[in-house]
Amino acid sequence: MSTSGLPDEFWQDEIDEDFAGNQHIYSVSQLNSDIRLILEDNFTPVWVEGEISTLRIPASGHCYFTLKDERSQVKAVLFRRQRQALRYQPRAGDQVLCNGRISLYEPRGECQVIVSTLELKGMGDLWRAFAALKEKLEKEGLFQAGRKKKLPQLPRCVALITSATGAAVQDILQVVRRRFAGVEIIIVPVTVQGERAAGEIVAALQFVNQHWQGRVDTVILARGGGSYEDLMPFNDERLAYAIAACEIPLISAVGHEIDFTIADFVADVRAPTPSAAAELVIANRGDMLERLYQLRQRLLQIGRQRLIKERRRLEMLGLGLENGAAVFTEKSREFNELKSRFRKAMLARLRLLRQNLAGCEHRLWRNSPLFKIKSLRPEIEHHKQRLQQSMTYRLAENRQHLTACSDRLNACSPLAVLARGYAVAEKIAGRKVVRRSADLVVGEKLRLRFNQGTAECRVESIDVGE
Repeated sequence: MSTSGLPDEFWQDEIDEDFAGNQHIYSVSQLNSDIRLILEDNFTPVWVEGEISTLRIPASGHCYFTLKDERSQVKAVLFRRQRQALRYQPRAGDQVLCNGRISLYEPRGECQVIVSTLELKGMGDLWRAFAALKEKLEKEGLFQAGRKKKLPQLPRCVALITSATGAAVQDILQVVRRRFAGVEIIIVPVTVQGERAAGEIVAALQFVNQHWQGRVDTVILARGGGSYEDLMPFNDERLAYAIAACEIPLISAVGHEIDFTIADFVADVRAPTPSAAAELVIANRGDMLERLYQLRQRLLQIGRQRLIKERRRLEMLGLGLENGAAVFTEKSREFNELKSRFRKAMLARLRLLRQNLAGCEHRLWRNSPLFKIKSLRPEIEHHKQRLQQSMTYRLAENRQHLTACSDRLNACSPLAVLARGYAVAEKIAGRKVVRRSADLVVGEKLRLRFNQGTAECRVESIDVGE
């Protein structure tokens, strides 16, 4: 019995009637169109949080990417006008909040979010790990151009490390068959996706480097496109160090042109696709033949031109040898004439230089300090005599004036007064000179200063006088 309570035979009859001719048959386009209308009518604009992956911005300016979380993913598109209006520009690995409407891309039948607003939520764990490892390896110098090896122009043997069943193998082999089928290709099969992939790739690379170094000229590490998670084995730190330690030139051809991995930065050369890697390392037979033909034609042309030039030179030498004696005699006469003219010109030049030198020496002597000193010496002697006479006269005059001043000073000197029998009285207390008797006090001590020596005395009486 069915859940509706009706017998199963009833529903089977209905189904048989529908398939008998009453059931509407959809085309794929009609079905996708109806699904799109249902999605757009039943879903109002929604907010979706997720991590950006497989970001792609073609020439149209529209932004196509995938929003993912731990278990699921959904396609999203941000049209050019909305992208230009955003302050934040989306980047792979960012954790974002999207606001938009749910729709269906009919040509491929893919459900997608048509984004109108995009806000940065935070970088995803995978992208943060990628950025941290990239910064670390860059500081260690693994990305420096100086350590990268040059690819051989025409390798004899190429080791291809990739999945044996992937599209990258067929792409590379097709390019090799088209360009130069004589190159040996050794396929080293590894897992290029999943948890074991990084370890297998490292082991294969170490094996090629240790055991096939004399045989293999170039290594190509390749895989086709995929999501950011699919390419994670090529962002492994162990693989980065293994590529850096490889002594054979290595090309990294991982993903599409917009995909970048740690292996791309460490490798000697990065190719946008596996096919491009094959074209980089395998020379085109037709191009090489054309180049050789051009070099052969150029060599023949240079040889013909050189042959014509040398033939003409031999012809000119032959003409010169026929009249060699006459030419030698004429050239000898011209040489002797030129020699005589050169000798006369040199002698005339030397005479002129000697005259100029003599004139310069005379002008130099006239301006010499010694010449000026010698010419000024009589005048200096004359001024010297006048200066000595003037100093003698001035000295005698000053001596007389000094004697007169000394006499006047002695006449006015207190010592001269004392020498005539006078004395100077001054109080012992305060050392004040006594000028009047009224300034004295009976019993006060005085000091008398004579022309020679001093004496102390005491006032017994005072006579003031009228």
